[in-house]
Formats: sequence, C-alpha cells, structure tokens
Amino acid sequence: MPRTKQLIKLTASNYLATIIKFVVMVYLTREMFLQLPRESYGFWALLWSIFGYSVLLDLGFGIALQKKTSEVLVHQDWDNYNRTASTLFGTYFLLGFVIVLLTCLSAPFLHVIFVFEPGQRLIYTQCFLFFGIGTGLLFPFGIFTEVLRGALCIQMRNRIEVLRDIANCIALVIALRMHADIRVLAVIAVTSQCLANIAMYIATKRALPRLRLSWRLYSPTKMVELMSFSLCAYVITISNLIVFRTDQIVISALAGVGLVAYYHVTTRVAEMFRLLCSQIHDLLAPMSSSYHAQQDKQALQQLLLRSQRFVCLIVVLLIVPSWFFVEDLLRIWLEIDNQQTFWCARILLLNIAILVIYRNTTNQILLMCGYQKPLMWIGITECIANLTLSCLLIQPLGILGVALGTLIPNILLAIFVNIPMTRKFTNTSHWQSYKPLIIVGFTVGLPFASGLILFEQVTENYNSLLHIIAVSVICAIPALFSAYKCCLSAGERHQLKHIISSMLPRWQLKL
Repeated sequence: MPRTKQLIKLTASNYLATIIKFVVMVYLTREMFLQLPRESYGFWALLWSIFGYSVLLDLGFGIALQKKTSEVLVHQDWDNYNRTASTLFGTYFLLGFVIVLLTCLSAPFLHVIFVFEPGQRLIYTQCFLFFGIGTGLLFPFGIFTEVLRGALCIQMRNRIEVLRDIANCIALVIALRMHADIRVLAVIAVTSQCLANIAMYIATKRALPRLRLSWRLYSPTKMVELMSFSLCAYVITISNLIVFRTDQIVISALAGVGLVAYYHVTTRVAEMFRLLCSQIHDLLAPMSSSYHAQQDKQALQQLLLRSQRFVCLIVVLLIVPSWFFVEDLLRIWLEIDNQQTFWCARILLLNIAILVIYRNTTNQILLMCGYQKPLMWIGITECIANLTLSCLLIQPLGILGVALGTLIPNILLAIFVNIPMTRKFTNTSHWQSYKPLIIVGFTVGLPFASGLILFEQVTENYNSLLHIIAVSVICAIPALFSAYKCCLSAGERHQLKHIISSMLPRWQLKL
C-alpha cells in the first residue's frame, strides 16, 4: 500500500475513533455527574487525576519501544528486539509494583490527606485500593499499545480502544441506574481496561508473531542503551506538560484563584483544538522511524513536507470557525461574557496553530532521526521562557499576559530554531517553509472566513450549538472544494477518491 494512502486511511481512523470516544466521554460524564452524589463524583474525578499521573513513570520508554518496533520490521533482528521488549516489560512491571506499594502505604492515611464525610471513609479507602492496585498491575501491559503503534496497526488499536470505552460506558451506566456505589464503578473501570489489555496482547501477537517476552531476556545493558534516547524523549514530554499545566499555578499564586477558572476554560478550548489538529502525529513517529532504519532520506523529507501541508489544511479549516465563534461557544456552553477571556482563548488558539504546524509535526519526525538532544534543549528553553514571561506579564495584563507568555516563546522558537532546523533537514528554502500555510490560508481560509462574515451580516446572534455547526458546515463547503482543487496533487485526489469509494457503495458515489 502506498504510504500516502496508508497515511490518509490511518489518520481517518484516528479521527473517527477520537469522535466516538469524545461522544462517549461527554455522555458518561453527564450520567455520572447527575447520578452520583457530589462528593462521590468528586472522589471519582480525584482518582483519575491521581493515577493519571502514573503515565509519568513511562520515562520515555514507550516512544523508544515504538522506534524499536518500526526498526525491527525493517532489519528483522528479532533476538535484539525481544531483549529490548522483555527489558522494558520487566522495567514496567517493577514500576507497576511501585504504584501498588505507594497505593497500599497511602490508603490508611487517605482521610488525613483529603477531606470527605467520615461515613464514606471505608468505601473510599476500598475504592482507592482497588483502583490503585489495578492500575499498578495493568501498568506493564501498556507496552502492547506502543508496539501496535510502532507496527502501524493503528486501526486495530483504535477498534480495541473504542470497544473498551463503549463497553465501559454501558456497564457504568447500568451500575449507576442500579444505584451501585463507587466501589462497583472502580471494579468495572479496571476490568474493562484489563480486557482491553488482553485484546491488545492478542492483536500484538498476531501482528508480530515472533515477539517473545521472558524474564531470561531482561538485560540491564539494554536498559542503559535505551536510556540515552528515552530520557531525552521523557524530558521533552515533561517540558510540554510544564508549558501546558503550570499556567494555572502561576495565576493562582500571583493573581488569585478566581482567575484560574476563566483561564482553565480557555485551555480546555485550546486542548480540544490541538486534539483535533494533531491526529496525524500518531503515525509520523513510527513511519519516520521505519524510513530512518531504511536510511531513506528522501522518503523522510517527503513525509515531513506532506504531513506539514496536511496539518496546515486541518489547522486552517478548524481555526477559522473556532476564532470566529469562540465568544458564542463560551456564552452558550458556560454563560461567560468576559472579553479578556475571549481574547485569551483566541491567543491560545493561535499558539496551538503555530505549535502544531511548525513544531510538533516536524518534532515527531526529527525525534526518530537522531535529533532528540536538540529537541530536549528546545523544550527546556521554552519552559524557562514561558514561566519567566508569564510571571512578568500577569501583573499588568492579567490572564492575557499568561497567554502571551505561552505564545511569544512558541513563535520565537518556531521562527528562529524549529523552522531553520527543518529547512536543513529537508534542504528547502525559506519560501518552501511558509508556502503551505500561505497557500492554504488564501485558498481555504479566505473563502471560509468570507462566508462566515457574510452570514454575520444577516444573523444577529447564535443561540445554539446546532446553529453554529450548520453555519460552519455551509461556509466550509466552498473552502473544502477549494482545498480539493488547490491543495491536493492529482495523485492525492485520485487516492482520496479511491479511499472514499472503497468505504461507500459505488452507486452512492460517482466521482
């Protein structure tokens, strides 16, 4: 299968899975919020928040395993790969044991750490124990998700995750309707993840039948060998976490907790925008690792340029209505009528657009091609600049200053570091670096924005989400037609027709 066609199909699979999981999440959150007592719901959210940080114990090994999986499919060095996989599985097993140990040690002091009703102490302690022990025991089996991603078995992984979320939602809703307490919900959540891990293991063995895990293959030497790459990847991940998670701490410390609520809303909007713009990133790392293992520099350059062009198209199609309707969305969703919040949301949307187009897309590829150390230092520099500017600008500008403290380092690093690094890697000119965004902006963004402005002249206000969606879809039609004609090559148009015709009955589609 041609790589471009594969890239389109797998990206479409990611978008479909993301939409389904998002709908399930919204519905399940509503059911749990309405059915559970407020304190129980708060404790449930607290559990996910606490044990969600267990991903930090990954230490970058997940990305390293993706890289090794892509490479073994090229070099077929299965003995070396099995030692790597067994070493990482053993390491994850030990880290999972740490989670179990910390859970058991902290459970007796739960009522001291957190404040809740005395009558719920036993229930919450048992729930905490089961959730924490389950998380620890299941932690090492997360490697199979990384193996499937490295082998580009994205569709199979997506199917398993979607079925897990749907089954988990159905079971939890039934339990809620039967007035089950929070302990039953914890059992359901852990069990559904356990079944999903079993399915991931089966899918992994089918995709890589020569994969073998054994304690006898555990190698401390292999661990040291992986650390040079995985620690750089881990620092990059932590840097991103600091950039996107510490703004609220800065605001609460220097301007008051009250402003955190408004800023948190804008970060939610920006994170949803980033999620929708970056589904292709899930594929770039394993693909680029495979090309790098083949020493196919031309294929890597083409992958980077094509993916950047595709991301530009997605970003423009999403940022135009997001920028235009952000005030109406926040009014409808949360009844917010604060101009500073609206402009803060727009600044963060612009920040994500630049981040996704000129930094994250290229970073996914460069990380797998030996650029992990430069990318690590870029991440550290951004953290320091972000925190410094946010602290300096919050007093005169409020939450707008914090948003600008995130945007300014991002722009400067993109222009003076990431884009030159990408140009050197792809041997392209300044014009070729900015050409995709300029062309997409004029051919897609301009007609889209013009349509929205025309609708604004005949519509006084937007009072419902359906109204906003309808107007956006109508205005997107000429923009999509322009994108099809101006932004896709003849070969890409042909491949797109073939993919769509293979998904729909031929009598429904005659292109």
